[in-house]
Amino acid sequence: MGIFDRFKKKPDEPAEAAGQGSAPATPPADNTAPKQGWFGMLRSALKKTHDVLNTDIRDLFKREGRLVDDEFLRELFAILVKTDMGTGPAARIRDRIATDFRARVVHMDEVLASVKDEIRQILQQTEQPIQLAPSGPTVILVVGVNGSGKTTSIAKLAHMFRSQGKKVVLGAGDTFRAAAVEQLTIWADRLGV
Repeated sequence: MGIFDRFKKKPDEPAEAAGQGSAPATPPADNTAPKQGWFGMLRSALKKTHDVLNTDIRDLFKREGRLVDDEFLRELFAILVKTDMGTGPAARIRDRIATDFRARVVHMDEVLASVKDEIRQILQQTEQPIQLAPSGPTVILVVGVNGSGKTTSIAKLAHMFRSQGKKVVLGAGDTFRAAAVEQLTIWADRLGV
């Protein structure tokens, strides 16, 4: 028996037989969470951004305000990137703050108002239909932060295309989560894809 075999336990094997001692086996906890609505999922996905914007940005300011200089803009950019928004939007927000406030002493509420306004402008997009390739396959790449509903959206898109008589092939490209393929398979089975 290898050293790590002691920690392996077969699904129906009692804890005693798996080398866990004489402690009674505890039943697995019920991990079923209540179903979240769309806004709840969006709120959860944006929680990290909200938390960083409300805590880390405060750290940039002193009670009497702060001069918007190159150091301030570098720190602001680093904080924005930490929210998972990406370097493009973070640079756009940093540039907006530089344009609006460079060489001025500002207070947090002024900067936050500009940050929020720029985020609203970034998020405003005109609705556009998916453009399918005139011939051959169409590849749709779905990218987003953890927990934002990418896999669910992929399943819904696959279902929509299948109901339109199109052929669908799903591929998981999540390099950080080993269960990505299994999750897509479950959704595909549920939706008959």
